[in-house]
Amino acid sequence: MSARTAGPPGPSSALSSVLPHGSSRLTRGAGTILFLFVLAVLLAYQYQLRHLEAVGAARLFGLGTPTLAASRAPIVYFGLGRPDAFGLTITPECSSTLLIAPVFLIGGAMLLGRRMTPQRVLAAVGAAAFLLIVGNQLRIGLIAYLISELGFHTGYEWGHLVLGTVVSIVFIGASLTLLVAVLSTGRTHRQRAAA
Repeated sequence: MSARTAGPPGPSSALSSVLPHGSSRLTRGAGTILFLFVLAVLLAYQYQLRHLEAVGAARLFGLGTPTLAASRAPIVYFGLGRPDAFGLTITPECSSTLLIAPVFLIGGAMLLGRRMTPQRVLAAVGAAAFLLIVGNQLRIGLIAYLISELGFHTGYEWGHLVLGTVVSIVFIGASLTLLVAVLSTGRTHRQRAAA
């Protein structure tokens, strides 16, 4: 406990009223607008982002098997040069774009409150989004692997509808857990510092 003399508020008290928890309302508003802008871009350019996912999958899995992404479509081809080559189209519902969009919406909402710093929210959203992208790339690779091992119909059913769904659920859960963990860690540090 500390004692202070009464008097006109100094610059530090005026600053603390404008900068709650070390960040200004302007920064929070700008951060929320930025998150909502990214959300709008994700939805407006989802076709181009799905193509980027196909390019990423072709480069990642091209290290172990011949792959190629279509030049302007969200399709990645596996097993090139073999008679059982096939292409996977990354549809909107199978893209990480629609998984990442709610994370940015949550991030924008978190910035509206005064408890989370913009840096902490940005780190949490970035980490969760990265995990969702990695999970979706693994899901694409799993589907391709099962198709090559079990044949197109059986491999696709098992890869897309069963095991691919399990991978998606695991990574969605892990990304939300990571989001909460990063946000709550920052809160714990602030509570200790305030005590």
